Amino acid sequence: AIVVCARQFVPRYCRGPSPPASRMPLLEAEKRVLACLLCFCAVIFGGWLVLSPLGGVADTHQLETMFLELEEELEEAQSDLREARAEASSLREALRRAGVPSPALSANSSSFYGARHSSQPASQPHAQPKAGTAVSTPAALEKIRDPCAGRPGATARGSGPRPIPGGDLEASGVLEAAFAARAVEGELIFLSVGDTRDHRRVAKDPALKDISTDFLLHLLANLRALGRENWLILSTRRLCGRLQAEHCERSCVWSTLWDDHPGLEPWRLKPGDMFLMWAQQWRYVARALELGYRVFRADTDVYFAEDPYPLLRSPLLRPFEMVVQHDFASMLDNNRRPACSAPPRRPADSAVAPGLQTCGTRPRHLALLNIGLLYVRSSPGGGAYAAINETWAAFLSKLSGPPYKPKHLNGRVESQALIDQPFMRKAVDELAAPDSASLPPKPASHWAVVSGASAHPYPAGVTCSLA
Repeated sequence: AIVVCARQFVPRYCRGPSPPASRMPLLEAEKRVLACLLCFCAVIFGGWLVLSPLGGVADTHQLETMFLELEEELEEAQSDLREARAEASSLREALRRAGVPSPALSANSSSFYGARHSSQPASQPHAQPKAGTAVSTPAALEKIRDPCAGRPGATARGSGPRPIPGGDLEASGVLEAAFAARAVEGELIFLSVGDTRDHRRVAKDPALKDISTDFLLHLLANLRALGRENWLILSTRRLCGRLQAEHCERSCVWSTLWDDHPGLEPWRLKPGDMFLMWAQQWRYVARALELGYRVFRADTDVYFAEDPYPLLRSPLLRPFEMVVQHDFASMLDNNRRPACSAPPRRPADSAVAPGLQTCGTRPRHLALLNIGLLYVRSSPGGGAYAAINETWAAFLSKLSGPPYKPKHLNGRVESQALIDQPFMRKAVDELAAPDSASLPPKPASHWAVVSGASAHPYPAGVTCSLA
């Protein structure tokens, strides 16, 4: 994967500056969130005062875990506050543009907010407007302009993908509707991004906990510049709301799949953690294949120098049901890249590489798939479809067993044992079949090597854009 972050060319917000603070009285919901923040700070500070004298006795790992959990709760409360402020600002600006006088709502904005977000009636009646003040009506509210109208990602254009309101893919009809709205000519780019709990990055540097969102925004700008906007983003409900409110990106969904799995707590996972989300995404990729879509699954920390679809449809890659990038080299093979070990020959009737030249085999433990980029056009019953299904099934099997606690972690859980890539590598190895027609013949324990010169890497009439 190539990370390109030379400059921030994606706008952080899609609306203009918020009104001055003096014109934005706090909503009751905002006041409650602020109170929660103070409580969390008090708990963290109080916990430090109580526990610090016991430092020589207490389990430092438990203290660290407790602090991280409290810190996550604090961050969630801060996120709630940001969302509440953003929504309030958006509503007030929309009402101002529609010509709706502010006294009709701002005099009792907490009641309005409560009526929208609670099944209970507002605790106080709306303030009566002053004489001569127009009261907002449905006709007036219809004039409210969507602040994202006309922006990329929020408006349907021609035969391109349509914006979606978000939703839980486990809710009835949401998955089918999201796929249908975002796919173009049966092609779907599937992306996933978590909020802040990518343990590997946070362990290296806490400042990296939000970098996944920055990666995503750069990738979307990259794909949009290439004329590809047929993506669907699997995220958390909270982060999807931020993408919609702050970036007008109406192409995200979330999922509650396996959120109540009994293995989450022993493995130190929570809903929204990346290891869980990566497993969820493969379940949905499999579902997309069942519905007849072709899926390009990509990590967000990549950059496309050109449109990848012409290459995937080329004579060289078109015969394959699944195309996956390979790790550059491996210490298992003295850091050598895959290469031909025999003269390229075109088999008469090869199931492995129909119409292409094979030039050797490679032990399957050296076929190091890197599933950060994967394209699949299989269907139920196909080998690639089986590999996708086995990946998420292996995750569930592991999650249902005892958590992995290596000795070097002194009893702590190693949640990275749930990462998806080893699961898929094992799945494709176990599904490998022999091919006697390949030259040289390929045993089940090996992969065939195909010469890149055996067919053109671009379709007719298409050339490399970098040439």
